Amino acid sequence: MQFQSPDSPLESEARAAAGHWFPSSRLGGALAIGAAGFALGVVAAPLMWLGALWWAVVLIAALADLRALREARRVSAERRIEDVISLGVPNPAILALRNRSQYSFRCVLRDEPPLDFVIDQRDQRCDLPAGGECAATYHATPPKRGDFGFGQLVVRLTAGFGLVVRQLTFDLRRSVKVYPNLTGIRAHEIAAKKERLVDIGVHVSRLRGTGLEFESLRAYVPGDELRRVDWKATARHAEMIARQYDVERSQHVIVCLDLGRTMASDLGLLTKADHAVNAATLLAYVAAKAGDWVGLYAFAQGPLAYVPPRKQQFSRVLDALYGLQPQGMESNYYQSFMEAAQRIRKRALVVLFTDLLDPDSSGRLLRYVTLLTQRHLVLCAALSDYELYDIAARSPTEPRDLYERTVATALLADRQRALNALRERGAIAFDATPANLSVEVLNRYLEVKARSRL
Repeated sequence: MQFQSPDSPLESEARAAAGHWFPSSRLGGALAIGAAGFALGVVAAPLMWLGALWWAVVLIAALADLRALREARRVSAERRIEDVISLGVPNPAILALRNRSQYSFRCVLRDEPPLDFVIDQRDQRCDLPAGGECAATYHATPPKRGDFGFGQLVVRLTAGFGLVVRQLTFDLRRSVKVYPNLTGIRAHEIAAKKERLVDIGVHVSRLRGTGLEFESLRAYVPGDELRRVDWKATARHAEMIARQYDVERSQHVIVCLDLGRTMASDLGLLTKADHAVNAATLLAYVAAKAGDWVGLYAFAQGPLAYVPPRKQQFSRVLDALYGLQPQGMESNYYQSFMEAAQRIRKRALVVLFTDLLDPDSSGRLLRYVTLLTQRHLVLCAALSDYELYDIAARSPTEPRDLYERTVATALLADRQRALNALRERGAIAFDATPANLSVEVLNRYLEVKARSRL
């Protein structure tokens, strides 16, 4: 998948659609000084003449500013931002001005990002030279996925003495798509090229398994299957020697998203579902790059989306992930898992993103997860609430703190019992915070590949 540089112009230049003139605060202050001279002229007549002279100078300066600002019509603007931006992270938006006049201007820019976006700086400033360009950058953090629209750009310009302000409005309206967080993919690409995946927490191991193609001999390790033992080599070396085979790389990987009520709760700026979608995006990208057949299954009270596993279809999976939102009802695990079992025929690694919020919801999941584990290898990634760990580790200073700690400890114990129960049913289950979810899922996927668990 190709990513455009944020420095590339994604919009053509726009001329000012409207303009307004008004005095600056500097002009008001200058006029007040002249008025003070007139007031003091009651006591000393020369001060009145000085006040009149001051006003004349201010008027000439204001006329000079007006003359320069008339050329502001030759200023054009553009906004540079990706067509697809990432959820929950700061995305750069560059506001660029071009000046074709012979006057320089001081500019204050105010853009109109979507209302829900978090902006690091509302107003930007830049100096626009005569016949030159200037640019200002701010960062917009979208809180949810979907289609959003940027509005107009308002620019206030002053020239010369700064006594008059001209306000221009540029029609830069356009829409952008907010996709799951793509910065993790960019970081993975960069680290992979530099062979520094360990720097981002990814544990890289040589993929070896039980495929059909012989690779090499090595010393027998307790736990190896007896059919791997090469008895002739063992006799020659007087120690047990095992055969090693190349792993079968093309496997079916199904990203399975629980979008029920428990995944709609907030963890920071994003919902648990948003964090799960971000991790699922990175997993789908890496699995597709590894040559696996990647598919998607999302559910709540029933199936919400299904993308059959195919090779080289990360873009299709991403398009499906982008529009998925958590639902306000409990997940129907029986119907959803039964439907998944019917649709996913070939044995696959089913990576289930869910939450084990309370014994009731986790109990229903545990009751029916065997519909998947009977045929598939299930990797269950449970999103943990990091605040629970903080509360459980906090030393209580008053009765309320003790109560909160007791509740948090009980909830964490329930989660651990649910994870153990999932493991007893044949699933690979772990708890992860939003900060390490993507890396934890990726490492366990690579471990499954390395050990040929499928």
